[in-house]
Amino acid sequence: MAGRKTKDLENEISFAVSPQTLAMFEKLQADFGVNNNADVLRKALALADIAAEYANDDHVLRIIDKDNEPLEVQLASGSAQ
Repeated sequence: MAGRKTKDLENEISFAVSPQTLAMFEKLQADFGVNNNADVLRKALALADIAAEYANDDHVLRIIDKDNEPLEVQLASGSAQ
């Protein structure tokens, strides 16, 4: 994915997404309180950065959900670790 420079010196990228991914973008716009996909990506990347920082050595992140129940999220799988 090659970016191209715009006049405000930010990189611009574009890519095709499935209808399911597009629907997820729309849901996350509402969940994050934003109104464009670029802001969804910025917030999602910030969250992914925090998740990676706080995951254990096995790439598992432990979260307490809204019902105070523990949840484990595997951040990496297979040989991609």
